[in-house]
Amino acid sequence: MLRKYKPFLKAGAMNAFAYKSAIFTWLFISILQILCVVFLWVAVYQNSPDGMDSIINGFTFKEMIVYTVFVNIFGFATLGGDTLFIINEDIKKGTIDLAFTKPISYRLRLLSENLGNLFAVNLMIGIPGFIIAFIVFASIGFISFTPVSLLISIALFILAQVIANLLNDTISYICGVLCFYTSSGWGINQAKEVIVSFLCGRLLPLAFFPGIFGTIIGYLPFAGISYYPVLILIGKVDVLKSIHYVGFSLCWLILLNIFAKLLFNHASKKITVQGG
Repeated sequence: MLRKYKPFLKAGAMNAFAYKSAIFTWLFISILQILCVVFLWVAVYQNSPDGMDSIINGFTFKEMIVYTVFVNIFGFATLGGDTLFIINEDIKKGTIDLAFTKPISYRLRLLSENLGNLFAVNLMIGIPGFIIAFIVFASIGFISFTPVSLLISIALFILAQVIANLLNDTISYICGVLCFYTSSGWGINQAKEVIVSFLCGRLLPLAFFPGIFGTIIGYLPFAGISYYPVLILIGKVDVLKSIHYVGFSLCWLILLNIFAKLLFNHASKKITVQGG
């Protein structure tokens, strides 16, 4: 069965390699964004009561800088994918009917393309970015690991990243299916980008959200897309907590895929073909 989707996996990877100039352009923009956020946190800690020794919502200055860099690298290597746009284009062009006639799963086809794309992006940017950041932060004393704790953190992080990729793709797929009802994906994508970026911890660690609001966000699936994997990677949480985060994200992944299946079954009855 997996042999059916291997060409789509390769196509997704080849698409990323074919447009690597666009990827490196976005990387340059992302680096500028990281620098801006780092300078912002420098100003925040400098103007805190204890200066650079302040601990704000459980984060020291060093931890905040490490978190900021890693969460942006992670977001760049994880939050991509064109699942929503592919579904929207299929609806507009009228090629969505192939999803019901081809002897393959439409969902798995889109997932294969997205995973291939993300694999290529991680190969070009993600893995080198993590390695360089680790070396730099370790050399200036911002992070420290024992060999055993480093191996455990990396192993749990890889598992958390795989689940994060699947979670993000599932959310994109659900938003894409909503295009069956709206016949347009632009507004849905804009809303998704804002909500996911805000609630996944990429803009601000979830520990900074106040009271009950922060607690509620911690129970949503978005935390597993960036916040929890990065906390695992930088050693901010212990092994038991890391395993809890991975299991929590896995449960959400299963629930969201069940919901996505039910939503697609309902939306397919409402399909309106615009093209031909």
